[in-house]
Amino acid sequence: MQVKKSAVDLTDLAIGIVVLGIVVSIGATILINVRDTNTTGDTSWNLADDAASGLAEYGNWFDIIVIVGVAAVILSLIFMAFGRRENTSVGY
Repeated sequence: MQVKKSAVDLTDLAIGIVVLGIVVSIGATILINVRDTNTTGDTSWNLADDAASGLAEYGNWFDIIVIVGVAAVILSLIFMAFGRRENTSVGY
């Protein structure tokens, strides 16, 4: 019995998006808690504040990353549909 393979496997894209979302949300929460438990201006406060700002900047780009991932899936479907030309050479 032969198992059909799907044209494009969306599992990797979906898992990647979920993992990135979890890492950003939990990481930001931890960094903000670490920042708030330290004294303002201290080295550990500055480090946690800079890291939280970096994760917030990544969160701003998250929508674009998702759009690029979906566009890559759509392009791969198009190339798979139209890229399967067999022996199109013309002999004279």
